[in-house]
This record gives sequence, C-alpha cells and structure tokens, in this order.
Amino acid sequence: MANLLHDIVGTEGNELSGKRIVLGVTGSASAYRSPDIARMLMRHGADVFVFMSDMAQAVIHQNLMEWATGNAVVTELTGKIEHITLTSDPTKADLILIAPCTANTISKIACGIDDTPITSCVSSALGHLPIVIAPAMHQSMYQHPLVVENIQKLADLGVVFVHPEEKEEKAKLASPEAILTSILHIFNSKDLKEKKV
Repeated sequence: MANLLHDIVGTEGNELSGKRIVLGVTGSASAYRSPDIARMLMRHGADVFVFMSDMAQAVIHQNLMEWATGNAVVTELTGKIEHITLTSDPTKADLILIAPCTANTISKIACGIDDTPITSCVSSALGHLPIVIAPAMHQSMYQHPLVVENIQKLADLGVVFVHPEEKEEKAKLASPEAILTSILHIFNSKDLKEKKV
C-alpha cells in the first residue's frame, strides 16, 4: 500500500523533496480536511508522519490518515518515544504542522502542558524545529482573550500561525494552499539565510 501511495510524491512539485513533516491533527470538525493536507504536502515531495489526539480520532479514524500518508499514525505515547525520535534524532522531522489546531491544544502548548502525543511532540520541538499552527474553531473561541493571548505568546516564541478565515461565526481552517505557502516560506527563508541577494 505504501509504495502505491508514495507514487503521488512530487507529482505537483519538488519544493518539499527530502523534507519530513509531522502533521498533528486535533479534535476540530475541520479534521476531515487533514488527509487532503497530508496528500498535498506529499504531492510537493514531503514524507508525512501523523500524530492524532483522542478527540481527533472521534472525528476521523486513524486508518484514514495511515492510508493518506502510507505511514503508521501515532495516537498515544509509547516506548518507541516517537515524539522524541521525530524531533531530536538524526532522522528528525524538518517541521511540525498542526492542522487543524483547537483552542484547547493552542492553550496547552502555550502553558507547557504535554499530555497528548501532539503536545508532547511540540514540547520536544519548540525552540529548535519550525512549528506551524493552523487554528480552526468557533469564532467566539478564537476571539477569547486568553486564546488570543496564547496565540501571541507562541508567536513570540517563533511559532508561525496560518490564521483561519472568520465567517459564519466560525474561524474556518485556512486553505491547504495557504498552509503550503507558509511552509514553503519557512524553508525558502532558511535557504536564503546568510546569502547575499
């Protein structure tokens, strides 16, 4: 199955060729869009590894994400310490993407709480790997003063936010294209570091 799935890798570009991306999926209703996001990243060359929260698994099944990526899905912390190997080992990921990300997960990360595979992965990665968060939730939650404060706190630490589209009283997950653009910007900025233009 994995070989057939990996036939899509690089079919729309090679900008992410050789990049390993962790995709965190939280319990937003927008989780149904995560397979499309994973496959979009793969079509641009990335190898995608999925971490899912319990609530995400109540929205979509882990088998769907395994099908979408061809890689095993992390749904709990185990003795394999995937949250460490994918953020610290020589074969570590190049970037962490959480899409969609709930207010709950944003606030946990901002407060240093790591009680899910996703928050543990971010705790291990924060400060030495690029982290991109694409929030999705009800608009009232997105505008909650403490959520706004937590987003700013994480942005000050270098976390990149791909802000949602606010309409119909919802903060709707940004488009896959907007998410891809943010990721490419991060990698392109690194490629130009210390270069004279």
